[in-house]
Amino acid sequence: MAGLRAKPSSAQDGAVEDGAAEQGPAVQPAPQPGPSGVAGQATQLAPRDDFDRDVWCLLGLPVDAASVDRAVAEIDTAVRTGRKLSFVTPNVNWLVRVLKDGAARREVLNADLSFIDGAPLVVMARMLGVPAPSRVAGADIFEALRRRPGFGGRRTRVFFFGGRDGAGAAAVEALDKEQGGVEAVGSLNPGFGDVETMSAPEIIAEINAAGADFVVVALGAAKGQAWIDRNKDRLDAPVIAHLGAVVDFTAGQVARAPEMVKKLGLEWLWRIKEEPALWRRYVGDGAALLTIIARRLAPQLLALRHRQSRSAPAPAQADIRRGASRTAIVLSGTFTTANLAAARKAFRIAAEHGRDVVLEFSAVSEFDRSFLGLVLMLEKHVARSGRTLYVDGATARHRAILRANAMNYRSVATAEERIVDTGRAATA
Repeated sequence: MAGLRAKPSSAQDGAVEDGAAEQGPAVQPAPQPGPSGVAGQATQLAPRDDFDRDVWCLLGLPVDAASVDRAVAEIDTAVRTGRKLSFVTPNVNWLVRVLKDGAARREVLNADLSFIDGAPLVVMARMLGVPAPSRVAGADIFEALRRRPGFGGRRTRVFFFGGRDGAGAAAVEALDKEQGGVEAVGSLNPGFGDVETMSAPEIIAEINAAGADFVVVALGAAKGQAWIDRNKDRLDAPVIAHLGAVVDFTAGQVARAPEMVKKLGLEWLWRIKEEPALWRRYVGDGAALLTIIARRLAPQLLALRHRQSRSAPAPAQADIRRGASRTAIVLSGTFTTANLAAARKAFRIAAEHGRDVVLEFSAVSEFDRSFLGLVLMLEKHVARSGRTLYVDGATARHRAILRANAMNYRSVATAEERIVDTGRAATA
Protein backbone atom coordinates (compact mmCIF):
# COMPACT_ATOMS: atom_id res chain seq x y z
CA MET A 1 0.00 0.00 0.00
CA ALA A 2 1.52 3.29 -1.04
CA GLY A 3 1.61 6.29 1.28
CA LEU A 4 -1.65 8.18 1.64
CA ARG A 5 -1.95 11.34 -0.45
CA ALA A 6 -2.72 14.57 1.34
CA LYS A 7 -6.12 16.05 0.69
CA PRO A 8 -6.16 19.25 -1.36
CA SER A 9 -5.65 22.29 0.85
CA SER A 10 -8.45 24.71 1.53
CA ALA A 11 -7.85 28.38 0.92
CA GLN A 12 -7.07 28.62 4.60
CA ASP A 13 -4.44 25.90 4.49
CA GLY A 14 -2.98 26.60 1.04
CA ALA A 15 0.69 27.02 0.27
CA VAL A 16 1.25 29.90 -2.14
CA GLU A 17 4.32 30.60 -4.22
CA ASP A 18 4.79 34.09 -5.63
CA GLY A 19 4.52 34.18 -9.40
CA ALA A 20 3.83 30.48 -9.88
CA ALA A 21 0.68 28.44 -10.22
CA GLU A 22 0.50 25.52 -7.81
CA GLN A 23 0.91 22.13 -9.46
CA GLY A 24 0.85 18.73 -7.81
CA PRO A 25 3.12 15.88 -8.77
CA ALA A 26 2.44 14.38 -12.18
CA VAL A 27 0.13 11.38 -12.14
CA GLN A 28 2.01 8.30 -13.29
CA PRO A 29 0.34 5.57 -15.34
CA ALA A 30 -0.09 2.23 -13.62
CA PRO A 31 2.93 0.02 -14.35
CA GLN A 32 2.32 -2.95 -16.61
CA PRO A 33 3.65 -6.43 -15.83
CA GLY A 34 6.78 -7.37 -17.70
CA PRO A 35 7.77 -10.79 -19.05
CA SER A 36 8.73 -12.00 -15.58
CA GLY A 37 5.29 -11.19 -14.24
CA VAL A 38 6.55 -8.28 -12.14
CA ALA A 39 5.16 -4.93 -13.10
CA GLY A 40 7.36 -1.92 -13.60
CA GLN A 41 10.58 -3.61 -14.67
CA ALA A 42 10.74 -1.54 -17.86
CA THR A 43 8.78 1.43 -16.53
CA GLN A 44 10.37 4.52 -15.02
CA LEU A 45 8.32 5.02 -11.87
CA ALA A 46 7.92 8.31 -10.08
CA PRO A 47 9.98 8.51 -6.89
CA ARG A 48 8.23 8.05 -3.57
CA ASP A 49 6.69 11.23 -2.20
CA ASP A 50 8.08 11.70 1.30
CA PHE A 51 5.74 14.63 1.87
CA ASP A 52 2.72 12.33 1.65
CA ARG A 53 4.07 9.97 4.31
CA ASP A 54 2.38 9.65 7.68
CA VAL A 55 5.79 10.19 9.24
CA TRP A 56 6.46 11.45 12.77
CA CYS A 57 9.52 12.54 14.70
CA LEU A 58 10.50 10.49 17.76
CA LEU A 59 13.49 12.02 19.53
CA GLY A 60 15.06 12.84 16.17
CA LEU A 61 14.13 9.56 14.44
CA PRO A 62 11.64 9.61 11.56
CA VAL A 63 9.01 6.93 12.25
CA ASP A 64 6.05 5.95 10.09
CA ALA A 65 2.69 5.26 11.70
CA ALA A 66 2.32 1.68 10.52
CA SER A 67 1.68 -1.93 11.48
CA VAL A 68 3.27 -5.21 10.42
CA ASP A 69 0.44 -5.65 7.92
CA ARG A 70 1.20 -2.24 6.42
CA ALA A 71 4.89 -3.14 6.15
CA VAL A 72 4.07 -6.40 4.34
CA ALA A 73 1.72 -4.54 1.99
CA GLU A 74 4.46 -2.01 1.18
CA ILE A 75 6.90 -4.82 0.38
CA ASP A 76 4.37 -6.58 -1.85
CA THR A 77 3.67 -3.32 -3.69
CA ALA A 78 7.38 -2.69 -4.23
CA VAL A 79 7.92 -6.23 -5.56
CA ARG A 80 4.88 -6.00 -7.82
CA THR A 81 5.70 -2.58 -9.28
CA GLY A 82 9.50 -2.58 -9.14
CA ARG A 83 9.53 0.71 -7.21
CA LYS A 84 12.51 0.76 -4.85
CA LEU A 85 11.86 0.42 -1.11
CA SER A 86 14.47 0.58 1.60
CA PHE A 87 13.22 0.50 5.16
CA VAL A 88 14.67 0.59 8.66
CA THR A 89 13.40 -0.77 11.98
CA PRO A 90 15.08 1.44 14.60
CA ASN A 91 15.40 0.31 18.20
CA VAL A 92 17.20 1.86 21.18
CA ASN A 93 20.61 1.02 19.71
CA TRP A 94 19.70 2.84 16.50
CA LEU A 95 18.40 5.84 18.46
CA VAL A 96 21.66 6.10 20.42
CA ARG A 97 23.74 5.94 17.22
CA VAL A 98 21.59 8.47 15.36
CA LEU A 99 21.90 11.00 18.19
CA LYS A 100 25.70 10.61 18.23
CA ASP A 101 26.56 10.16 14.56
CA GLY A 102 25.53 12.53 11.79
CA ALA A 103 26.21 9.90 9.12
CA ALA A 104 23.91 7.41 10.86
CA ARG A 105 21.23 10.11 11.04
CA ARG A 106 21.47 10.74 7.29
CA GLU A 107 21.27 7.02 6.55
CA VAL A 108 18.05 6.66 8.54
CA LEU A 109 16.57 9.77 6.92
CA ASN A 110 17.44 8.37 3.49
CA ALA A 111 15.35 5.23 4.07
CA ASP A 112 11.94 5.18 2.40
CA LEU A 113 10.09 3.97 5.49
CA SER A 114 10.94 3.66 9.19
CA PHE A 115 9.09 1.27 11.51
CA ILE A 116 9.43 1.43 15.31
CA ASP A 117 11.18 -1.55 16.86
CA GLY A 118 12.05 -1.80 20.53
CA ALA A 119 9.59 -1.68 23.44
CA PRO A 120 11.16 1.47 25.01
CA LEU A 121 10.64 3.40 21.76
CA VAL A 122 6.99 2.34 21.62
CA VAL A 123 6.45 3.57 25.19
CA MET A 124 8.17 6.91 24.56
CA ALA A 125 6.28 7.36 21.30
CA ARG A 126 2.95 6.96 23.07
CA MET A 127 4.00 9.45 25.76
CA LEU A 128 4.75 12.02 23.04
CA GLY A 129 1.55 11.42 21.09
CA VAL A 130 3.23 9.52 18.27
CA PRO A 131 0.92 6.72 17.01
CA ALA A 132 2.61 3.42 17.86
CA PRO A 133 0.09 0.66 18.51
CA SER A 134 2.84 -1.94 18.76
CA ARG A 135 6.39 -2.80 17.74
CA VAL A 136 7.06 -3.41 14.06
CA ALA A 137 10.17 -5.53 14.37
CA GLY A 138 12.05 -6.69 11.31
CA ALA A 139 11.73 -10.30 12.46
CA ASP A 140 7.95 -9.90 12.72
CA ILE A 141 7.77 -8.47 9.19
CA PHE A 142 9.81 -11.37 7.81
CA GLU A 143 7.74 -13.95 9.69
CA ALA A 144 4.56 -12.42 8.28
CA LEU A 145 6.00 -12.69 4.77
CA ARG A 146 6.85 -16.35 5.37
CA ARG A 147 3.45 -17.27 6.77
CA ARG A 148 1.18 -15.85 4.09
CA PRO A 149 0.92 -17.18 0.54
CA GLY A 150 2.76 -15.23 -2.14
CA PHE A 151 0.81 -12.55 -3.96
CA GLY A 152 -0.66 -13.70 -7.26
CA GLY A 153 0.68 -17.20 -6.70
CA ARG A 154 4.26 -15.92 -6.69
CA ARG A 155 6.60 -16.18 -3.70
CA THR A 156 8.88 -13.32 -2.68
CA ARG A 157 12.48 -14.10 -3.65
CA VAL A 158 14.94 -13.32 -0.85
CA PHE A 159 18.75 -13.06 -0.85
CA PHE A 160 20.67 -13.06 2.44
CA PHE A 161 23.79 -10.86 2.54
CA GLY A 162 25.96 -11.27 5.62
CA GLY A 163 25.37 -13.06 8.89
CA ARG A 164 27.60 -15.32 10.92
CA ASP A 165 29.44 -18.20 9.24
CA GLY A 166 27.01 -20.68 7.76
CA ALA A 167 23.88 -18.75 8.79
CA GLY A 168 22.97 -17.57 5.31
CA ALA A 169 23.27 -21.03 3.78
CA ALA A 170 21.28 -22.55 6.65
CA ALA A 171 18.56 -19.90 6.21
CA VAL A 172 18.35 -20.73 2.50
CA GLU A 173 18.01 -24.42 3.30
CA ALA A 174 15.29 -23.75 5.87
CA LEU A 175 13.24 -21.68 3.43
CA ASP A 176 13.67 -24.30 0.71
CA LYS A 177 11.74 -26.74 2.92
CA GLU A 178 8.80 -24.35 3.28
CA GLN A 179 5.98 -23.54 0.89
CA GLY A 180 5.10 -20.16 2.35
CA GLY A 181 5.33 -16.70 0.89
CA VAL A 182 9.14 -16.55 0.72
CA GLU A 183 11.70 -18.49 -1.30
CA ALA A 184 15.47 -18.12 -0.98
CA VAL A 185 17.48 -17.43 -4.12
CA GLY A 186 20.91 -17.24 -2.55
CA SER A 187 23.21 -16.01 0.18
CA LEU A 188 26.63 -14.44 0.42
CA ASN A 189 28.85 -13.89 3.42
CA PRO A 190 31.40 -11.20 2.49
CA GLY A 191 33.51 -11.92 5.56
CA PHE A 192 35.22 -9.15 7.48
CA GLY A 193 36.01 -5.87 5.80
CA ASP A 194 34.91 -2.29 5.40
CA VAL A 195 31.92 -0.98 3.49
CA GLU A 196 34.05 -0.15 0.46
CA THR A 197 35.42 -3.68 0.23
CA MET A 198 31.94 -5.15 0.56
CA SER A 199 30.72 -2.85 -2.22
CA ALA A 200 33.04 -4.28 -4.88
CA PRO A 201 31.47 -4.64 -8.35
CA GLU A 202 31.75 -8.43 -8.28
CA ILE A 203 29.77 -8.59 -5.02
CA ILE A 204 26.99 -6.39 -6.38
CA ALA A 205 26.97 -8.43 -9.59
CA GLU A 206 26.60 -11.70 -7.66
CA ILE A 207 23.64 -10.35 -5.69
CA ASN A 208 21.97 -9.01 -8.83
CA ALA A 209 22.49 -12.28 -10.68
CA ALA A 210 20.31 -14.06 -8.13
CA GLY A 211 17.21 -12.15 -9.27
CA ALA A 212 16.03 -11.37 -5.76
CA ASP A 213 13.03 -9.23 -4.85
CA PHE A 214 14.28 -8.55 -1.33
CA VAL A 215 17.89 -8.32 -0.11
CA VAL A 216 18.12 -8.99 3.64
CA VAL A 217 21.35 -7.49 4.98
CA ALA A 218 23.05 -8.71 8.18
CA LEU A 219 26.37 -6.92 8.69
CA GLY A 220 25.80 -5.29 12.06
CA ALA A 221 23.45 -2.33 12.21
CA ALA A 222 25.98 0.46 11.68
CA LYS A 223 27.95 -1.16 8.86
CA GLY A 224 24.85 -2.72 7.31
CA GLN A 225 22.93 0.54 7.01
CA ALA A 226 26.00 2.30 5.63
CA TRP A 227 26.30 -0.48 3.02
CA ILE A 228 22.63 -0.13 2.09
CA ASP A 229 22.88 3.65 1.77
CA ARG A 230 25.86 3.25 -0.54
CA ASN A 231 24.56 0.41 -2.72
CA LYS A 232 20.76 0.41 -2.82
CA ASP A 233 20.72 2.19 -6.18
CA ARG A 234 23.19 -0.36 -7.62
CA LEU A 235 21.01 -3.32 -6.69
CA ASP A 236 18.28 -4.65 -8.97
CA ALA A 237 16.16 -5.95 -6.10
CA PRO A 238 13.38 -3.47 -5.32
CA VAL A 239 13.39 -4.10 -1.55
CA ILE A 240 16.32 -3.91 0.85
CA ALA A 241 16.61 -3.71 4.63
CA HIS A 242 19.03 -4.51 7.41
CA LEU A 243 17.40 -7.30 9.43
CA GLY A 244 20.46 -8.81 11.09
CA ALA A 245 18.85 -11.23 13.54
CA VAL A 246 16.44 -12.50 10.88
CA VAL A 247 19.19 -14.59 9.26
CA ASP A 248 19.99 -16.31 12.56
CA PHE A 249 16.31 -16.84 13.41
CA THR A 250 15.55 -18.30 9.97
CA ALA A 251 18.63 -20.53 10.12
CA GLY A 252 17.56 -21.83 13.52
CA GLN A 253 20.86 -20.78 15.09
CA VAL A 254 19.18 -18.40 17.56
CA ALA A 255 15.73 -18.96 19.08
CA ARG A 256 13.21 -16.10 18.97
CA ALA A 257 11.66 -15.03 22.26
CA PRO A 258 8.24 -16.53 23.13
CA GLU A 259 5.22 -14.29 22.54
CA MET A 260 4.66 -13.65 26.24
CA VAL A 261 8.25 -12.46 26.68
CA LYS A 262 7.85 -10.11 23.69
CA LYS A 263 4.55 -8.73 25.01
CA LEU A 264 6.21 -7.96 28.34
CA GLY A 265 8.92 -5.99 26.53
CA LEU A 266 11.64 -8.37 27.70
CA GLU A 267 12.91 -9.70 24.38
CA TRP A 268 16.22 -7.98 25.08
CA LEU A 269 16.65 -10.22 28.15
CA TRP A 270 15.90 -13.30 26.06
CA ARG A 271 18.45 -12.18 23.47
CA ILE A 272 21.11 -11.98 26.20
CA LYS A 273 20.22 -15.54 27.22
CA GLU A 274 20.63 -16.69 23.63
CA GLU A 275 23.67 -14.52 22.85
CA PRO A 276 25.50 -13.60 26.10
CA ALA A 277 27.93 -11.32 24.27
CA LEU A 278 25.08 -8.87 23.72
CA TRP A 279 24.97 -7.85 27.39
CA ARG A 280 27.63 -5.18 26.95
CA ARG A 281 25.64 -3.50 24.15
CA TYR A 282 22.43 -3.58 26.13
CA VAL A 283 24.09 -2.13 29.24
CA GLY A 284 25.63 0.67 27.19
CA ASP A 285 22.37 1.39 25.38
CA GLY A 286 20.45 1.35 28.67
CA ALA A 287 22.78 3.93 30.22
CA ALA A 288 22.52 6.12 27.12
CA LEU A 289 18.72 5.78 27.17
CA LEU A 290 18.57 7.18 30.72
CA THR A 291 20.42 10.26 29.51
CA ILE A 292 18.11 10.58 26.51
CA ILE A 293 15.07 10.40 28.80
CA ALA A 294 16.43 13.14 31.05
CA ARG A 295 17.73 15.49 28.37
CA ARG A 296 15.39 14.90 25.45
CA LEU A 297 12.16 13.18 26.51
CA ALA A 298 11.42 15.03 29.76
CA PRO A 299 11.62 18.57 28.25
CA GLN A 300 9.21 17.54 25.50
CA LEU A 301 6.73 16.09 27.97
CA LEU A 302 6.77 19.38 29.87
CA ALA A 303 6.26 21.28 26.61
CA LEU A 304 3.30 19.03 25.77
CA ARG A 305 1.62 19.94 29.05
CA HIS A 306 2.09 23.60 28.22
CA ARG A 307 0.61 23.19 24.73
CA GLN A 308 -2.41 21.23 25.95
CA SER A 309 -3.31 24.06 28.31
CA ARG A 310 -3.43 26.66 25.54
CA SER A 311 -6.39 27.88 23.47
CA ALA A 312 -7.83 26.44 20.26
CA PRO A 313 -5.42 25.94 17.32
CA ALA A 314 -4.87 28.79 14.90
CA PRO A 315 -5.33 28.25 11.12
CA ALA A 316 -2.17 26.98 9.42
CA GLN A 317 -0.53 28.95 6.61
CA ALA A 318 2.67 28.23 4.68
CA ASP A 319 3.65 30.90 2.14
CA ILE A 320 6.63 30.46 -0.16
CA ARG A 321 8.91 33.40 -0.93
CA ARG A 322 11.90 33.14 -3.25
CA GLY A 323 14.83 35.38 -2.41
CA ALA A 324 17.96 35.91 -4.44
CA SER A 325 19.67 32.79 -3.10
CA ARG A 326 17.18 30.99 -0.86
CA THR A 327 13.62 29.78 -0.72
CA ALA A 328 11.77 30.81 2.43
CA ILE A 329 8.64 29.21 3.83
CA VAL A 330 6.82 31.67 6.06
CA LEU A 331 4.82 29.61 8.55
CA SER A 332 1.98 30.80 10.74
CA GLY A 333 -0.61 29.16 12.96
CA THR A 334 -0.79 25.69 14.47
CA PHE A 335 0.73 22.68 12.69
CA THR A 336 -0.64 19.37 13.95
CA THR A 337 -1.45 16.08 12.28
CA ALA A 338 -4.94 17.26 11.24
CA ASN A 339 -3.61 20.57 9.91
CA LEU A 340 -0.60 19.76 7.72
CA ALA A 341 -1.90 20.22 4.18
CA ALA A 342 -0.25 23.63 3.79
CA ALA A 343 3.09 22.38 5.11
CA ARG A 344 3.07 19.29 2.88
CA LYS A 345 2.46 21.37 -0.22
CA ALA A 346 4.95 24.11 0.62
CA PHE A 347 7.70 21.68 1.62
CA ARG A 348 7.26 19.71 -1.60
CA ILE A 349 7.57 22.87 -3.72
CA ALA A 350 10.61 24.13 -1.80
CA ALA A 351 12.37 20.75 -2.10
CA GLU A 352 11.96 20.90 -5.88
CA HIS A 353 13.72 24.29 -6.03
CA GLY A 354 17.09 22.74 -5.14
CA ARG A 355 18.09 25.80 -3.06
CA ASP A 356 18.80 26.56 0.58
CA VAL A 357 15.52 26.67 2.50
CA VAL A 358 14.61 28.94 5.41
CA LEU A 359 11.69 28.02 7.67
CA GLU A 360 10.37 31.25 9.20
CA PHE A 361 8.84 30.34 12.58
CA SER A 362 7.99 33.81 13.91
CA ALA A 363 4.23 33.35 13.59
CA VAL A 364 4.07 29.65 14.52
CA SER A 365 2.01 29.09 17.64
CA GLU A 366 2.29 25.32 18.15
CA PHE A 367 3.37 22.14 16.35
CA ASP A 368 3.39 18.43 17.06
CA ARG A 369 5.62 15.49 16.14
CA SER A 370 3.87 14.91 12.82
CA PHE A 371 4.95 18.39 11.73
CA LEU A 372 8.49 17.67 12.90
CA GLY A 373 8.40 14.45 10.86
CA LEU A 374 7.69 16.54 7.76
CA VAL A 375 10.54 18.89 8.67
CA LEU A 376 12.84 15.85 8.77
CA MET A 377 11.67 14.94 5.26
CA LEU A 378 12.43 18.49 4.11
CA GLU A 379 15.89 18.21 5.68
CA LYS A 380 16.39 14.94 3.79
CA HIS A 381 15.57 16.44 0.40
CA VAL A 382 17.44 19.70 0.96
CA ALA A 383 20.55 17.75 2.00
CA ARG A 384 20.27 15.55 -1.11
CA SER A 385 20.57 18.71 -3.19
CA GLY A 386 23.72 19.66 -1.29
CA ARG A 387 21.92 22.61 0.29
CA THR A 388 21.13 23.74 3.85
CA LEU A 389 17.95 23.99 5.91
CA TYR A 390 17.70 27.00 8.24
CA VAL A 391 15.16 27.92 10.92
CA ASP A 392 14.56 31.58 11.71
CA GLY A 393 12.34 33.32 14.23
CA ALA A 394 11.73 30.33 16.51
CA THR A 395 10.93 31.11 20.14
CA ALA A 396 13.16 29.79 22.89
CA ARG A 397 10.53 27.14 23.69
CA HIS A 398 10.33 26.01 20.07
CA ARG A 399 14.13 25.93 19.79
CA ALA A 400 14.28 23.75 22.88
CA ILE A 401 11.89 21.24 21.29
CA LEU A 402 13.93 21.21 18.09
CA ARG A 403 17.15 20.65 20.05
CA ALA A 404 15.54 17.82 22.02
CA ASN A 405 14.94 16.11 18.67
CA ALA A 406 18.51 16.71 17.43
CA MET A 407 17.14 19.23 14.91
CA ASN A 408 19.89 21.77 15.44
CA TYR A 409 19.19 23.98 12.45
CA ARG A 410 21.09 27.24 12.21
CA SER A 411 19.54 30.66 11.76
CA VAL A 412 20.36 32.68 8.68
CA ALA A 413 23.58 34.54 9.46
CA THR A 414 22.67 38.21 8.99
CA ALA A 415 19.57 40.37 9.26
CA GLU A 416 19.85 41.35 5.59
CA GLU A 417 19.44 37.71 4.57
CA ARG A 418 16.40 37.00 6.75
CA ILE A 419 12.87 36.75 5.46
CA VAL A 420 10.97 39.11 7.72
CA ASP A 421 7.54 38.25 9.06
CA THR A 422 5.82 40.49 6.51
CA GLY A 423 6.59 37.76 3.97
CA ARG A 424 8.72 40.00 1.71
CA ALA A 425 11.92 38.57 0.28
CA ALA A 426 14.96 40.52 1.43
CA THR A 427 17.77 41.09 -1.02
CA ALA A 428 20.49 38.56 -0.42
